[in-house]
Parts: sequence; structure tokens; C-alpha cells
Amino acid sequence: MDEKLGRNVVYVGSFNPVHVGHIQTMKYGLERFEYLNMFVRYNEGVDLTDWETKRSFFEHISKDLGVEGRVRIFREESEEKGKSYGIELFYDFIRKTSEVIGEKVDAFLFGEDYEAIRPQLEKEFPDIQFIIVERVGYSSSAIRDDLEGHKDWLPPYVYEALKEVRK
Repeated sequence: MDEKLGRNVVYVGSFNPVHVGHIQTMKYGLERFEYLNMFVRYNEGVDLTDWETKRSFFEHISKDLGVEGRVRIFREESEEKGKSYGIELFYDFIRKTSEVIGEKVDAFLFGEDYEAIRPQLEKEFPDIQFIIVERVGYSSSAIRDDLEGHKDWLPPYVYEALKEVRK
């Protein structure tokens, strides 16, 4: 195994639903860090599934990737609906992650939609890496709008669970 960039990387998002672009980003983090700490946003009434089902997706993905024990899942609750790029919100979140994990955070993974705030994050937290991973072509919004047309973007167990929910 190649030398790791650090011990702990954080990947945060709503993952509503989790798709192959997210899984590619997870693989990227696991190739470079010892532990992938998933902070999964859950919004009751907005998410397509209940929390336990959503959590089970990540457990299943970890098993599929053969990285059980290296992926830690944390529930991130939010009153906010949709995306919020308020920089103070990120500062507060970043400050609390080490406490929640119980160890130093070496890096954060984000999709390309976070590129605009990366310079501010790097300035505020110079000891943390902020890594942008491209997920070109994949969109949770597109899946929510057209599940059948994008089922190839989903692991089979995610697709089946979402199909059941929509019945």
C-alpha cells in the first residue's frame, strides 16, 4: 500500500441519494488516508429514506469496497433545507469534527461545487488539506428527478430501496 497522506479525512454531504460519484470520492479518500469519516447530513422529511436505511447504504458500500472498519459514519443533522455555503457554518463544522472523531483531522474531501470557498477554508485552517474531487456527470438532483433514467448511477441496493420508497 502506498504511503498515506494522513490518518483522518472527512467527507461531508447530504448524499441524497448516494451515487457512484460519491463512491468514487470515498475510494479516493480511502486510497490516501487511513480513515474516511463520513459526516452524512440527514434532513427529516427531505431525505428519500429514513436514517437507518441511509446509514446502511454506507455500511454496504464499505463492505463492497473491502474497507470495513476504515469508514466511520456520523449523522449530521441540519435545520437548513438544501445546500448552504455560508462560510461561518463551515468554520464551525470544521472546528467540531476533531472533537467528534476524537482525533486530529488531516483533510476534507469536497465535490467541485465547493471550489469557490476553498481559498477561504485554506486561509482559516492552514494545517488542514481541502481536497476537491471531481464527480463530473453525476447528480443526486438528477436521480431524484428521474430515478429510472439514472438507475445505473446507483448501487443496486440503493436503487431497490428508492424504488420501494416511491411505490
